[in-house]
Amino acid sequence: MKMSNKEKYSEKRDDSRIEYSGHIFFITKDGFYEGELTNYSEYGLFIRTADILPVGSVITIALPYLDGHVKRQGQVVRTNENGFGVEFFKEDHEPFQKISPREMRIKVK
Repeated sequence: MKMSNKEKYSEKRDDSRIEYSGHIFFITKDGFYEGELTNYSEYGLFIRTADILPVGSVITIALPYLDGHVKRQGQVVRTNENGFGVEFFKEDHEPFQKISPREMRIKVK
């Protein structure tokens, strides 16, 4: 029996996704982009955007928390026609804070 991509990716996740809808900014070595954050977890997120980056791209994301923005770095691990999924790097140094969406409340419209 063949598995769908959704089933494959959901099996790999160790954490549950939290649905969210809000504007987000991200940068790569090639430029500045924007999109919509559609869901997130402690380890990653999905960005809906017309600027779909290739798998393996490293990006810096400004996450909109209640106390301002927190920057996190990650790598694009999957793409589809709507955007791409990012897995966060494990970081414990400034300027990238090791703070997860579960530790800080993300802004809700």
